[in-house]
Amino acid sequence: MATFIQAKLMRFGIHILFFICLISNGMFSQSRIQQLQATQYKQSVLINYVITQGNSCSGYQIQRSTDSVNFETIYDYSGVCGELTKSQEISFTDEHPYKNSVNYYRVLIPPADHSKITSVLYSPISEKGYVLYDNPVSDYLILRSITKSKLKIYNQTGHLVREIISSEDASYKEDVSFLDNGLYYFLIVPATGQSVFGKFIKK
Repeated sequence: MATFIQAKLMRFGIHILFFICLISNGMFSQSRIQQLQATQYKQSVLINYVITQGNSCSGYQIQRSTDSVNFETIYDYSGVCGELTKSQEISFTDEHPYKNSVNYYRVLIPPADHSKITSVLYSPISEKGYVLYDNPVSDYLILRSITKSKLKIYNQTGHLVREIISSEDASYKEDVSFLDNGLYYFLIVPATGQSVFGKFIKK
């Protein structure tokens, strides 16, 4: 009986030792890279994140993927990062994101501190002067223009049915569920420069 109990205790001790090793190797520790965000801004993607306070690190990498599995390094910073007494806010601009595709991003502090993955659907605005998501539209008209502007929506008879001011990042998300099904036209009117014409289908 005593031998059986000793064997059980030994196996339990091995499990505890294995768990401690996992913790010491950082497998259950939280990443120092927090608040990772990716946002389309005009013809690029802005990436913002925070390295929480702690010992300094020797560089980081910003990585991008189209499938959230296979990542490539698009920026490799080899200097000193991180601060002992406060968090460090970092911004990066991806000037060449994949067009008309979801871009996945993560940040790595070598050798193995990976952030959580964030993503953004990038569509080039310069080709038409705007990006219209989900056309036909059911409940919400989601649209992004190049600069902050005013959006005017007209029905097929030319009657103005809605006028909206964009948010600061030149985007719109407007409830159009009240509109009848059919074809609608819109005009994007910037503070300066040429207006842009487009259309969408409400279903």
